[in-house]
Amino acid sequence: MWLRDAPIRRKLMLSVMLTSIVLALLPQLVLFLYEGVDEQQLIDRHLTRVAEVTAHSIAAALAFGGARGAEDALAGLAVHPRLRAAAVYDAAGRLLARYPPTATDLPAATGVAPGYRFAGGHMSGFAPLDTPAGRLGTLYLDFDRSLDIDRWLRDRLSLMALLLAGIVVASYLLAHVLQGRISRPLSALTAAMHEVAEREDSSLRVRKQTGDEIGQLSDGFNAMLARIESRERALEASKARLRDTLDRMLEGAHVIDRDWRYVYFNEAAAQQARRSREDLIGRSVMECFPGIEQTPLFGILRRCMEERSDYHLEYEFPYPDGTTAWIEFNILPIPEGLFVLTLDITARKRLEQTLLEAKDALERTVAIRTAELRRAKEQAESSDRMKSEFLAAMSHELRTPLNAIIGFTGTLLMRLPGPLNAEQEKQLRTVQQSAKHLLSLINDLLDVAKIESGKLELHVEGVVVAPLVEEVAATLRPAAEAKGLALALHLPAEPLAARADRRALRQILINLINNAIKFTDRGSVTVVLAPAADGLALEVIDTGIGIAAPDQARLFQSFVQLERGGRGRADGTGLGLYLSRRLAELQGGGITLESELGRGSRFRLWLPAERTSA
Repeated sequence: MWLRDAPIRRKLMLSVMLTSIVLALLPQLVLFLYEGVDEQQLIDRHLTRVAEVTAHSIAAALAFGGARGAEDALAGLAVHPRLRAAAVYDAAGRLLARYPPTATDLPAATGVAPGYRFAGGHMSGFAPLDTPAGRLGTLYLDFDRSLDIDRWLRDRLSLMALLLAGIVVASYLLAHVLQGRISRPLSALTAAMHEVAEREDSSLRVRKQTGDEIGQLSDGFNAMLARIESRERALEASKARLRDTLDRMLEGAHVIDRDWRYVYFNEAAAQQARRSREDLIGRSVMECFPGIEQTPLFGILRRCMEERSDYHLEYEFPYPDGTTAWIEFNILPIPEGLFVLTLDITARKRLEQTLLEAKDALERTVAIRTAELRRAKEQAESSDRMKSEFLAAMSHELRTPLNAIIGFTGTLLMRLPGPLNAEQEKQLRTVQQSAKHLLSLINDLLDVAKIESGKLELHVEGVVVAPLVEEVAATLRPAAEAKGLALALHLPAEPLAARADRRALRQILINLINNAIKFTDRGSVTVVLAPAADGLALEVIDTGIGIAAPDQARLFQSFVQLERGGRGRADGTGLGLYLSRRLAELQGGGITLESELGRGSRFRLWLPAERTSA
């Protein structure tokens, strides 16, 4: 663990030293092993030669001196430091002599093969004691060779220790030089990195010292710093633009960090807070507005801060001096904390309150006026209904005298009671025409009253229109001829039937054709009957004075009479076209007008067709 976190300089020195030591010691170790094996073989050959010489001398001593001679010969081996134990056995395997005299752990000589064994630090074994006369016995020798091996090891280890010390010193010097060349650029790069981090200055650069991978790393680090510097400049420019934009905003802009301190305040926000920006920035919300933590607004701010959520509200903000103002808050979470946009809407709230009060007052006034109008409408409707009911009820009483006058004048004009002079006949005809005109006026008024009171009864049935047109035209033709007008009919060969009330249709035709004759001084009046989509159309076309565009919208109103080109108003009540359109509508049809002043008019009556079963 310590090596992983150690500086790279130390790692490099340790690596170079270990590598140098291993490379230097590996041949020495091989040589040490080789010399150790060779030294052991040399010691074994020496001890074997000593054992052979000893066996010859012991055999001679045994041959000439017997057991006494063998003991003396063994005692002479004391000068040999490597001899641990020795024994002489006769041919039968009985022990004749031993060295040292106190030795007790001697092996038996019977059943053993001659020769020496090497075990641990000892060489032991049996050698035959032979003479020309035959075998005299057996010699046992046990040599301790560890003394020679220990001496050799001490010599070699002392030499290797000196060599190792020299290797360590040399490898340290070599590692110091090499690590300096390798770690110095890395150290410079590390130092630059720490300096950039401490100073937070991305304009610093690392001096490139080598052209290897470390140099490439330095180039990459410098390029990274250049990109960071460029982005920081762009970010600073963007922040400056954003700050300038925020400073110019009419809305208040606040930035609150996670410790509830104001880190930004634009001028509009300062005006709303009724404090200077310098007095607010760096201080906490609680310091600037004591007691705010107990308000619902702070609870919303805390929730937005903790949950990283946005919120919009309108809040009556209390100031420390006891006054209040209506502020609109838009709260947005940002990495620094909260971004709050505020707008003083006190004037708007007051206007809304004023408008609300005016609206309530207006609603009360409208309710009062509506009730008054409803009562007036009910009164007017009641009056109209009573008028219409009165006129409808009085229709018989109004018509009966007129019909009697018309009847009696007709009888007198027929000279049934007796002859009449010219003046009498003229006066009677005036009375008869006036009575008929008055009857027509009363009929129109009664029809309007019935329509408005809903008491007009229509008997809608299939009516063949062409014969009815011919009948009306025949009735009105004398009036046209009296003005020198041509009355032309264009009727289809096949019969066309309409769903209509015969009397109402006749009245519509009389009104349309009679008006055309009345307002035409020269030229003609043409009646055209033709099938139309889902019904039939009857057009009355004249070459009269025409109707101005502003007057066309008024033409179908009740009691409206138009001027006749500077010659005053025409005769009549102004009810004919109004009644005609209402009667057409009650039968499921309608009347339209096309006219141009000075060029004539075209009235078009449309009625639904009578459906015939196949």
